[in-house]
Order: sequence, then C-alpha cells, then structure tokens
Amino acid sequence: MIATSPQKRCYDEYYHLNLVQDAHERGWNTASTSPKNESAAGPLYAAIHLIARPVTQLESRAVRWVNYFCLLLVMVTVAFSASGGFSYPGWLAGFSLMSVPFIWPTSGMALTELPALVAFSLFILAMKQVIQGRDGILSFHSLSWAIASGLFLGLSVLGRQTYLVAVPVVGFMCFLIPRKWPSILLCLSVAGTSCVWLFMLWRGLVPPALSSVNGGLRLEYGILSLSYVAAATLFLQPNWMAVPTKGILAGVLALGITLTLVCADYANPPAKSLLLGAFGQVAGLALGFILNSLFTTAGIIWAWTAVQRAWQSRQDPWRTFLFLTLFTLVVTPMKVSHLFSSRYLVGLLGVLILIVELPASSPPRWYTLRILIGSMLGAASLWTYYR
Repeated sequence: MIATSPQKRCYDEYYHLNLVQDAHERGWNTASTSPKNESAAGPLYAAIHLIARPVTQLESRAVRWVNYFCLLLVMVTVAFSASGGFSYPGWLAGFSLMSVPFIWPTSGMALTELPALVAFSLFILAMKQVIQGRDGILSFHSLSWAIASGLFLGLSVLGRQTYLVAVPVVGFMCFLIPRKWPSILLCLSVAGTSCVWLFMLWRGLVPPALSSVNGGLRLEYGILSLSYVAAATLFLQPNWMAVPTKGILAGVLALGITLTLVCADYANPPAKSLLLGAFGQVAGLALGFILNSLFTTAGIIWAWTAVQRAWQSRQDPWRTFLFLTLFTLVVTPMKVSHLFSSRYLVGLLGVLILIVELPASSPPRWYTLRILIGSMLGAASLWTYYR
C-alpha cells in the first residue's frame, strides 16, 4: 500500500513534514517555536526524517517507509519484551499488533506516533530488566539498564509528549520495590535530563503556536479511549475480557447507550472516513452511533476487567508497572482537548499486548483469523486516508 500510495501529502503529514523542512533550513529550535509551526511533535520525528533525508528527499511516498521500518522495530522489541528472545510466543505477540486496525494508518503514513513508539517499546524492554533483574543494586548490569531505560523514556517523550505520564509510574516503583531505588532514581534522572529542555524551550507541553490546544479535560475522550482499547483487546485476545452475567451485561449495555447519548460526538463516529465512504452520510452516521454504543459498552467491561486483573497482580512488580503505565496512557487523551484520534492510543499497544499475554497453546487458526480481519479493516482505513 505504501509503494502505491499517492504522491500528495495526506492528513497531518503536511504539518509534520513542513516542520522537518523548516528545521532543515533554519534549525529545529527556530522552526518549532515559529508562529507558523502547526506540528506539536518534538524533535525526535524531525531528527529521524532529517537523517533519512538524503534517501527520501522528503518525498511523500518515500518518507512513509520510515514508519514502516519503525513498525518492524516495534514488533521485534515487543517480541523480546514478551518472551525474552526469538521464540514463538514473542513473535506471535509482535506480529499480532497488525490485528489492531488503528495501527495501520499511523504505520502507513508519515505521522509522529511510530518513531516515538520505537523508543517507548525499548524503554519497556529496558525497564523489565531493571524491575526483574537479580543483579546487585549498584552492579554494572543494573545501572546500565537503568540508564538505558531513562534514555529511551526521554527519547519517547521527545517524540510524543503523552509519554510523560510514565514518569510518575516509574517514580512509584521506588515505593513498590524499595530495594531498587538507586536504579529507578537513575532512570528518572536520565529521562528528565533528556527531555526537560524541550518544555523549557516551549514554556509548556506544546509549541507556543499551539498553546490553545492544551486546555481543560474532556470526559468524552476518556470514554472513547476506553472504547478503542477494548476494541484493540478484542482483536488481540478477546478471552482476556471477562464477560459478566446476562443481567449485568444488559445493565452495562444500557449504561453504554446512555453514555453514548450524553457524551458521543455524532458527527465523528469510530472509523468515520471508512463508514461514510462505504455507507454514505446518513447510514454511516447511524451505523456509527450503534458502533459507538457497542464500543462504549465494551470499554466499560474492559475497565472492570482491567481493574480486577490489576488487583490480582498487585504482588507482581512487573505486572503492576505495566498496568499502571497502561492506565495512565488510556486516560491521557482526555487532556488533548481539541480533538480525539485513535492514533493517540497507538502508543499503548506495546504495553497492552504484554498485559493480555497471548497464550501460545491456543489454536493458530484463531490468531490467523483475528489478524486477517483486523488487517483488512486497517487496510481499508488506511486506504480512505490515502484517498
């Protein structure tokens, strides 16, 4: 699809690649703080594309391959985090990311999520060594992993500011595993040193020209976030979500419809471009409301299941770290008050896949079917963006 994609820039590629071009001509600091800057991305995106510029020439079709290779790196990193090596469960976890439809548009266009997700996936891998490592507190091995985890966390924040929410989670681990406090504090110090300069330059969480997008909280975006995470879980491992009794399910469905009526934006249903392109304006929006209600219901079930499973895992520091990181990333879209987009949730997929723990004993045909269906929906969604 990338090889045959249009030469024109699609969606937000225009703003982000304009920032890269401006950074090439005037330097990133000047370009980012310019009143004309319409990209909220940090320097990681620009740095990667400036490095690749001799090959891509910032030509639209060529720059999309950067995200494709970033996706491959994420899949490999997730595989190692899931199993610690080149094993079937690990590769199954990495490859199953393709079953989540909303990872396709961000992977097939030159957007900002994938470069940051590479760094964040490496942070998760390094943090696993910090938490589970049995070396001495001040050993070279443990301190090396602490430095690596802090560096990758800082880089991920320089790619997407949403990863800042992982910083307090890392800090909380000092109380959960106090014997590891030197490594955890070293991680925090390196992460802070790596990225604090960005927010001093901007004097906020976003570039000065985009300060208006950083106001207030939107509860409806939190509900949408839960819904999309639930949908992703259904594609990855539907058995992970506990199905309540029929009576409770009826009540949850009624609550889901009510929340949809109160909070949903009828003009912006899930997969809007795909629905309107396939069914037209009226039928597409009507179907979008039904999907919104079902998504919201699934989101409520997911939240209940996740809290239950997090409580059951409270004695396991690694699982607790994953759950807390996932929860903070799920609520983060509430702060992006100017709009909601599924691409804001791509960054949590590497954590979600580790939490749901795909069982290697399940019949391969079910994984194949979910990956096939999810990939078809994702490819259709990416196609609508290209159009």
